[in-house]
Amino acid sequence: MLRFKHLILLSSPILFIFIGFFFTSNFIKNNFNYKPNDKYKLINNFSYEIKYSQDKILSKLSQKFNIKDEKEKIPKLIKYAFISAEDRRFFKHNGVDIFGSTRAFINNIQSGYIREGGSTITQQASRLVFLNNEISITRKIKEIIISIIMDYKYSKNQILKIYLNEIYLGEGARGINEASQIYFGKLISELTLSEVAMLAGLAPAPNFYSPYQNYDLAIQRRDKILRLMYLEGYIDKLNYERALLEKIKVINKKNIKDKMLINFILTQVANKISSEINYQIDDHLIINSSIEKEWQNKAQKLSQELLPEGLEVSLISIESDTGLIKTMISGRYPEYNQFNRATSAIRPLSSTFKIIPYCLALLEGKNLLDTYDDSPTCWENYCPKNFSNFYQGETTLIESFKNSSNIVPIKISYQFGLKKIVNLANKFGIKYKKDLSSYLPIAIGAYGDSLLNITNAYSIINNKGQLIKPSVIKNIKSKKGKIIWENKFETSKIIDRQIANKLNYLLENSVEGGTGIAASIDGRKIFGKTGTSDLNKDLWFIGSIKNLTTGIWIGFDDNRATNFSSGTSANFWRTYIKSINI
Repeated sequence: MLRFKHLILLSSPILFIFIGFFFTSNFIKNNFNYKPNDKYKLINNFSYEIKYSQDKILSKLSQKFNIKDEKEKIPKLIKYAFISAEDRRFFKHNGVDIFGSTRAFINNIQSGYIREGGSTITQQASRLVFLNNEISITRKIKEIIISIIMDYKYSKNQILKIYLNEIYLGEGARGINEASQIYFGKLISELTLSEVAMLAGLAPAPNFYSPYQNYDLAIQRRDKILRLMYLEGYIDKLNYERALLEKIKVINKKNIKDKMLINFILTQVANKISSEINYQIDDHLIINSSIEKEWQNKAQKLSQELLPEGLEVSLISIESDTGLIKTMISGRYPEYNQFNRATSAIRPLSSTFKIIPYCLALLEGKNLLDTYDDSPTCWENYCPKNFSNFYQGETTLIESFKNSSNIVPIKISYQFGLKKIVNLANKFGIKYKKDLSSYLPIAIGAYGDSLLNITNAYSIINNKGQLIKPSVIKNIKSKKGKIIWENKFETSKIIDRQIANKLNYLLENSVEGGTGIAASIDGRKIFGKTGTSDLNKDLWFIGSIKNLTTGIWIGFDDNRATNFSSGTSANFWRTYIKSINI
């Protein structure tokens, strides 16, 4: 009787697992659809290599493995390194390795600490996708059940792909592809045997074995993985000994790439190529961007040096006759930045928008020497004021723009209609999405848009009235050199050259002796405009020199008031332009 009770107690966990498997297998079998965790939320069916304008590497990243494509093979070195490190009986068990778990348990007891884990690669994959790292019997039973089902539903190749897509390897790297990028700046197909072994060695404790935290310990762990690979027959003695001697060089953590810039580039790529293109893991796209490495680095450095802590900045430079983006700074510290202020921050455009009402006046037949009464005026209950309560009385379009009058652009808008203002702004690429036909403050920039859009609007004026949709990509090629997409620089005429010349005259005067004087450079023709929102919350300067139009925004993310003026942005613009020797 006692023996029977013991049998019942011993068999209960097995019975529980069997029942759980019976009731859940069909559900998970039919409903489990793994989707890789894509950090950039973009199509993920290609590997890429992004280059700066001068052909230097900006970033590389391999695609996630495609578990649906059985023809796609995992590189052998990666496959066998992780199997040697984490689950030597991977091809022999059915998701749960009783022998391996027993061996790990005995070794851990003998050593007095956790020397090796008992979980198979399949169990780790099930935990990564479905569960968490909670230490409990319930979670372990769920893990075992799911692992058995996964082994039933997927091939070993697919399970290993899921694992390699999701395994956390430290420094924010989710998956072998991201780890290869973060630690070595490489595609996984470019990794050496020694580098692969180091990445595989990170799996059980990525922070503990991190080459950034303890390089010597990381090397010891690498050596252990290499020895296991050699003993298992996955590598020969010559390659084993060469890999042991290799001096591994990891990327300097200070050289953090701007994730927001890379994300912006990838977004444009995703919009230009077919989502049905499917590249094998050893193939990749060559993305030739228009970003000037030296300009980008100088602008980023200035953003950290010229402004007090807490104040943020974004900067965009556009080549006016091509629409190519040469510089994009989305925040002061790219390693911490999670938001692209250059493209996604919608802030009041303030006086930078005034160029639109003046453009409309010229289109309606006004001349630069025509006058308006720049005196205090009310429109029903709306009584705007000029900055510092400075009013000029009867004044020309040249002088009113030079001194950034608020009264005159509102009078222009009232005279010709806000609907025309909105339509013209739309043509310039400024995205007014609401019906604001009766909202007079839009004439002086009360409505918001992005730095990218307002900078490109000024680029149109610098390009003599030709609109080119801004792009950060020159072309996209296959690894073999085939052109997949090429920038054709298509233009559309927004305003006549004569109108553009008159607007540039206004902008030039604004810098020479008006509100934009802080941007002036001796002996240089500069066309620009400042902008300051209420309480100096947003500080703008948009300016063109030669064939380059650069926009700068400065402010706090939480929309607090600043103690600065738009002259701060104008001075930043001047310092940046001088640094890149334009």
